[in-house]
Amino acid sequence: MASHPPLPRATKLAMISQFLGFMLDAYDMAMVIVMAPILVKIFASPKGSAAWQYLTIVFTYSITMAARPVGSAIFGHYADKIGRRFLLVLTIGGVGVMSLAAGFLPTYAQIGVWSYVLFCILRFLMGCFFGGEYAVGHVFAIEHAPQARRGAIGGFIQSGFPLGYVFASLVVALISSQLGKAALASYGWRIAFMTGVIPVFLALFIRSTLHESPEFERAKEAKTIQKAPFFSLFKRPQLFDFLQVFFFMTGLFLTDYSVYGFLPNILTLNGRGFDTTTYSLIYGFALFLAFLGYNFYGWLSDRTGRKPLTQWYCLFLVFGGIPVFYVLYHAAINRNIKMAVLGTCMAAMLKLAWGVVPAYLCERFPTSRRAAGVGFGYSSGALLGAWFGIYVAWAHKIPFIARIEKGDMWLSPAVILTIGALMTIGSLFFSPETKHLELHEVGSQYVTPELEPDPLPAD
Repeated sequence: MASHPPLPRATKLAMISQFLGFMLDAYDMAMVIVMAPILVKIFASPKGSAAWQYLTIVFTYSITMAARPVGSAIFGHYADKIGRRFLLVLTIGGVGVMSLAAGFLPTYAQIGVWSYVLFCILRFLMGCFFGGEYAVGHVFAIEHAPQARRGAIGGFIQSGFPLGYVFASLVVALISSQLGKAALASYGWRIAFMTGVIPVFLALFIRSTLHESPEFERAKEAKTIQKAPFFSLFKRPQLFDFLQVFFFMTGLFLTDYSVYGFLPNILTLNGRGFDTTTYSLIYGFALFLAFLGYNFYGWLSDRTGRKPLTQWYCLFLVFGGIPVFYVLYHAAINRNIKMAVLGTCMAAMLKLAWGVVPAYLCERFPTSRRAAGVGFGYSSGALLGAWFGIYVAWAHKIPFIARIEKGDMWLSPAVILTIGALMTIGSLFFSPETKHLELHEVGSQYVTPELEPDPLPAD
């Protein structure tokens, strides 16, 4: 096997920068899910069933995800017009401010339902910044990557997400073990949220040293910068590619949320399963395996191709999803650590396709609208996928599923996962293979409309 030349310093810094940014994205999101049993008592109304209260916190996760397309559209649009570098600093700075603000929110006991409203607003703003973070940061890193290693580099930066979950799980477990569950519910959750500010400073320092993306500079020299890059996504022939990406990402989000969003609930079972510290460690172990798997999957896609690998993988999900959730549920019911570890290893296997996403999406949109296309294409999957809590609640009410579950949600998220995997398989029938493309060649078959006019000559 031929060896690759060493990566340039600019490529390495771009990779590390976005790895940190995406890790912080996950770290914040994980705080909501990992601490959901605690946040229920902080922000949710005490009225209603335990399942309904849990869903109100899951709903705030969905708000964050549903806000991502807004941020992607805004930041991606301007990244394609004025460049990537400045917006990289702006998005990560916004994330840091929101992380700090979360630690100062009032509780339901202090101001009633308005605490939940404020929490939802903050989650929406955080989602906007994270949508911009993906639109700009992933594109910036992939545009620095050599063609033969785009999959591996994309897998590395995407693996920041599960690692962020690992750190969040470990932090919550540490705070819970040191302070106790009562202190975690009293003030420890504030500390947990505010720890998200720490990686922001490192990411800001790295990004301040970076230069503009070489692909964007090439587009500037070729005078292919567009007036309205975001809106050009919805014009033919790019519209067809965007719709294919939309269904691809919607399917992946449904599979992903079914694992991320309900694994804590399955492992704890409202106090009948594992305690907070134990399930946080188990959950963190699963996500660490996913971190390794993303890197492997991205590397493998450089050899097999993005399309066939992901189609076969999602077929595995169709047949493997329900057995995985069955093992996890029975591990929690019996508080069987060994079975839980086995189940989490299996659950980690349900998430690996995300390792191909950064490279694949960048290969589906030309440079003149890549940030808008990648960001909004990725985030638009959340327009339908983010409401997985509603879909799971619907599946939970189907009579034969309700008879099997008997009040515990474990089969219903597995059903939604299966539907998502089928959507991803179907979407790839309408996609070409992309791993062989040079990024400046992407979209060369299109006639690029609405170019910025040349500046008027000086008098």
